[in-house]
Amino acid sequence: MQKLIKTLISNCPEDTIQFAKDLSKNISYGSTIFMIGDLGSGKTTFTKGFASGLGYSNEVQSPTYPILNEYSHSNNFIYHFDLYRLKSVSEFLEIGGIEYLSNANGICIIEWPELIYNFDIKNKFNILFKMNNSDSSRTIEVYK
Repeated sequence: MQKLIKTLISNCPEDTIQFAKDLSKNISYGSTIFMIGDLGSGKTTFTKGFASGLGYSNEVQSPTYPILNEYSHSNNFIYHFDLYRLKSVSEFLEIGGIEYLSNANGICIIEWPELIYNFDIKNKFNILFKMNNSDSSRTIEVYK
């Protein structure tokens, strides 16, 4: 059972980006982040802020079509997955998923992680994105 460690009510993309930048200082390489939320709830915006907080200067983009975007900085990596279009665990394994998850110099950020949710992953965070009544407001909860 994971424990809630941080919560934010984000009223704009800038709030989400700053929250992610701050959080990036507390998540070590070798960690995996499962991002759970509806389309348009802020997952990619969060990833942009997270990467920026760690010093990555590349433009973070949604990995919906390529399934994986890889960003490098020094000898460290961010692996940004979108598993929405994968149909089976074997497809994740075929793209080298286990190798990415086990890289001590990488942080895996995974959108639509339901396919691999039951994998035994050390140092895993779940981040839930919930749309609030306002179009621009959402609640972001971080669990460890």
